[in-house]
Order: sequence, then C-alpha cells, then structure tokens
Amino acid sequence: MLKFRYKIRDILRRILGISENIIYKSDFPDGELIGRPVQIGAFSVIDHGGGVRIGKDVKIGYGVIILSVSTIIGSGKEKIIRKPVVIGDNVEIGSHAVILPGVKIGKNSTIGAGAVVVDSIPENSIAVGIPAKVIKKKKIK
Repeated sequence: MLKFRYKIRDILRRILGISENIIYKSDFPDGELIGRPVQIGAFSVIDHGGGVRIGKDVKIGYGVIILSVSTIIGSGKEKIIRKPVVIGDNVEIGSHAVILPGVKIGKNSTIGAGAVVVDSIPENSIAVGIPAKVIKKKKIK
C-alpha cells in the first residue's frame, strides 16, 4: 500500500511540474526568480510573478511561502499587488514562515518559524511573530 502511495505522489509531481515537493510558480511571463537558496525545505512555494531575488547562502525551512504577487478581493473589485521580494545573503527563514509582496529581508537575518513578514526586516536582525517584529539585533564579528 505504501509503495502505491509513493507511485501516485510521483505521478502527481510530474503532472504538476513539481520537483522535490517545491513549487516555483509565476502567472506572469515577466516574473523573475534570481538566485537559488543553498537549502530549501519540502512543500515550500515561491511565487515569483512580481520578482524574487535570493542572496547567497540562504536557508529556507519546510513549508515556507514566499509571495511576490497577491490578490485582494473585497467590495466586488479585485486588486493585484505585484512587488518584488528581496532576500539578502546568509538569511535563514524558519519553517512555515510567510513572506509577503514587497518585503526586503536584510543580510544575516533570521525569520522565526511560523512568522508572517509583512514589512521589511533590517540586516542582522531576528524577527518572529504575526506580524513579524524584530526582537533582537545580531552582533556580527
């Protein structure tokens, strides 16, 4: 039974174009994904329709969602927000964190697991919570 389940999962991955349980997607032909993290957890989604830049030595945890495009539906009108996401060098993003459009995460920063980042995070910072807030500055030698 377990072997059959893995075969079905593999077939679905090929049909949906998912490699290693990571989704890189863009509904916009001009969307750019620049850079590749050194480590990325399974079941993560990177929507690069508004542009995503990833620095060197970036580690992304399991189930992280990075959005550079968002739709807001309310009062009968739909609005599409497309803003680039920039992730600096040596950043660590904890599992199940969500990074929203327009956010810049400075180099050497850490985003805690489950955080929802709605505003930019300065370099050498540790940010946690919903919405994510800087709780500590790192001392870099």
